[in-house]
Order: sequence, then structure tokens, then C-alpha cells
Amino acid sequence: MLEMEREYSMIDTHTHIFPDKIAPRIVEHMKADPKNQIPLSGNFTLEDLKGYMARCGVEAVCTFCVAERPKAVPPANDFLISITDHRTIFGFGTILPDMENPVTEVRRIREKGLRGIKFHSVFQPIGAGDENLFSIYEEMTRTGMIAYFHVGKDPNHPSLPARTNPQDIARLKERFPALKIVAAHFGGLFMLEEARKWVVGKDLYMDTCWGPNIQSLEAKEVIDLVRSHGIEKVLFATDYPSTLDPGLQIEWWKVLPLKKEEKDLIFRENARRLLGL
Repeated sequence: MLEMEREYSMIDTHTHIFPDKIAPRIVEHMKADPKNQIPLSGNFTLEDLKGYMARCGVEAVCTFCVAERPKAVPPANDFLISITDHRTIFGFGTILPDMENPVTEVRRIREKGLRGIKFHSVFQPIGAGDENLFSIYEEMTRTGMIAYFHVGKDPNHPSLPARTNPQDIARLKERFPALKIVAAHFGGLFMLEEARKWVVGKDLYMDTCWGPNIQSLEAKEVIDLVRSHGIEKVLFATDYPSTLDPGLQIEWWKVLPLKKEEKDLIFRENARRLLGL
């Protein structure tokens, strides 16, 4: 891994990326949508992602390119495979259960070096508990892949039920106890009460993304959440570039009154262990 001349070395486990020819269209669509509540601090390109890492002292990232249609899955995965260097960039694949031979695709991308898959119930027509995903989870469990879930509300439609809620994650862990699970957004975006009931303390990881940024939560609440869950199961994450200034988020975490050894685990060591580094 890169040696950073910083007080803390950081791995951001939740970022988003698209191929250069697609990224501008994604940005244009988000900016043109009057209902969009998701902020942008970058443009989804690899160059921009690397710029964020250099500016903010982030030594490595996990990054997602989520396919919304079955035919887009293989090219999205090929792109992620092409940018993964197993040192600073770790691509997480994408999958849809209604594509042709999804289990074969899972096997292919694992053999090509992708360590996990992002399941995004905001942009994909899936929920974590859907039975047509079970064969995919079985293959991921067999090969030690990481299942990374958006958990909680759609930030653009917070009044609607979540396709993947904290209880879904708890039930999934019961059904597939050996599956490596990461529940994004502290286990439930805009659903922290439910997350405390169903996710906090379970044998799975949660990440620290929060919309529109972590500063909208009280420091005391965050400290209680991560300690209740178990510091060794919390992953630093920003949702870059779908967030406000990530540098300010990082500074917020640096001054949060946690012990340095706790911050070291959240910022870097937990991710290294999960990724097998």
C-alpha cells in the first residue's frame, strides 16, 4: 500500500465511478433532474477519483460502477476489472439476477480479481432479500466475496419504503451466516432507529456514509453507533463523489473524540482485514 505522510492513513470503502464516455452523461442527468437531492463533489471519472485521493490523503478506495440493466453488467464489470490494481483501486462488481447466467458472471469477475459486488437497491430493481439473488449469494459465499449493500431510503424519495431495509440485512445474515456483508449508511440511510434494532451489533460491517454528509449527524450519536456496533466492524466511507466536500468529512472524523486506535481501525485497518491485505 502507499505510505502516506499523514496523521492517519485512510481507505475509503464507498466511492462511485463510471467509464469516461458515460460519466459526463451521469453528471448531466443528475444536474438536470429537479428532484435530485444527491450532491456532487466530482465527476465520476477515474482521473477525478485519483485527484480526490491525492488531495485528501486517501491511500486506497473501493469503487462501484452499478449497472441498471442486465446487458450493462458485463461491460461495467470489465471496466472495473481494468482499473483494479489491488493496491490503490479495488473495484466491486455489479450484478442483476435477471441477466443471463448471473452466477457464471459472479464466478468470472472473482477469477478476474474483483473482491466483492455492490447491490444498489436505489438504482437497481432489487432488494437484499429477493430469492432470485440467493444463488448469487451462495456463489459469493463459496468464493469469499464481499456483498456490499445500499441499506435504507432513496435520498430523492425518502417517504417511500426502502427496497433494502435493516431488517432485510439481519434476515439475510441469518440465512447466509458465512456471507461477508457490508451495510452502507450505518446500516440504514435515514433509518437509524431500525438500524439500531436490526443491524447494530450483528456480525457484519457497516460503513460511515451519510447523506448529504456526516456532519448532519451529531458527533455523540456517531460515537455511540460505532462503539455499539463494534469499532472493529466499521469502515470509513464518503460516497464520493455523491456527497458534499469529502475533505470536510475527513477533518470531521479526525477531530471526533474517539481514541486514535479506534480511528486507525475505522480509517484503515478494518478495510485491510476485510479486503485480505
